[in-house]
Amino acid sequence: MNRYTKEFKEKVVKEFIEGKSRKNICNQYNIPKSCLYDWLKLYKVRTNKRACDSFTYQQFLDLQRELEKTRQELEIIKLSHCFSDSPRKEKEKAIERLLDTFPVKTMCRVLDLPKGTFYNYHLRRVKITQYEKHDDFLKTEIHKIFEESNHRFGASKITTKLKSQGVRVSEKKVVKLMQVLNLKSKQCKKRSFTPQENKVPFRKNYLKQKFTQTEPNKYWVGDVTMVRVGLNKFYLCVVLDLFSRKVIGYRVSSQNNTSLIIQTFKDAYESRNRPKGLCFHSDQGANYTSEEYRDLLHSLKVKQSYSSKGNPYDNAVIESFFSNFKREEINSHNFEYFEELEECIDSYMKFYNDYRPHESLKNKTPNQVEDDYQLGVLPVLSE
Repeated sequence: MNRYTKEFKEKVVKEFIEGKSRKNICNQYNIPKSCLYDWLKLYKVRTNKRACDSFTYQQFLDLQRELEKTRQELEIIKLSHCFSDSPRKEKEKAIERLLDTFPVKTMCRVLDLPKGTFYNYHLRRVKITQYEKHDDFLKTEIHKIFEESNHRFGASKITTKLKSQGVRVSEKKVVKLMQVLNLKSKQCKKRSFTPQENKVPFRKNYLKQKFTQTEPNKYWVGDVTMVRVGLNKFYLCVVLDLFSRKVIGYRVSSQNNTSLIIQTFKDAYESRNRPKGLCFHSDQGANYTSEEYRDLLHSLKVKQSYSSKGNPYDNAVIESFFSNFKREEINSHNFEYFEELEECIDSYMKFYNDYRPHESLKNKTPNQVEDDYQLGVLPVLSE
């Protein structure tokens, strides 16, 4: 008898309980009738040692199932933190949370919630979740672009960047999500100016606010702005090509003098391979009107153009550049060393030329416009 396992014995007893005859069982498994009788006696469980009553193996299995059912019900109540009299919304959320753990039918029965009510809630939640997932994706991308721009970009430019990456989104949506994320771009105050009449004959304005150019190296603009490092003042001189709005030359100096703007112009002039037919536009600052600077441009056959005195709108592109530069970069720093300022300026110039989209360039970067021109793609620019 030792050669028969417990599982085998239980299987035989179960078949007998389910109605299979003794003869068929003994013939099928090649066991003596005496063994079968012994197993049937063995698998009868007494409810009490002194009691004469006993129940069958089938009844025992039924009790086991009932015990397992009760155990599962208690586990559902424990993990769901709900009871049959809990609020409907709490029960719906609990069942949805335990979908991968227990059958829906069982959970609905234990918590006294109609299956239809739960599935109606669950299917509706699936649709909402898709919107939530998309919003979560947008939040991640918006935050990423915001950080890559060093907090410089507002909703408009972030929307432009997202669209350039193939993400369909409205600016209104970006504004809403930026509010949720509490992302605020760096801001600047607008200034007002009163133009003055140009009384110096040789200081002519050839540009006349024609900021849209269809080819490079026709009109360059330049200017100087002041930046503080601690209690010290430093001066940044920049030259832009109006065609692509690209920074083609820049220098920083502790002195705002003619030497600074001459060296900056020479840097730009050499980097653009000494272009011909060039006109350089600036304000009427002392350095730009100095004889030394005028002689330099004359020797290089570069026409010189001036803004009207006190009218920054005649040189709006470079004024706008400095305004954005200070708002997006400088105003958020408190420099202690000159090296920090240099590193900051270098980083911004690369960001400006390579990454920052411009509305006037149809939301392309300066380098993208230059690359398109080299490939023969005609620019479509706006004022």
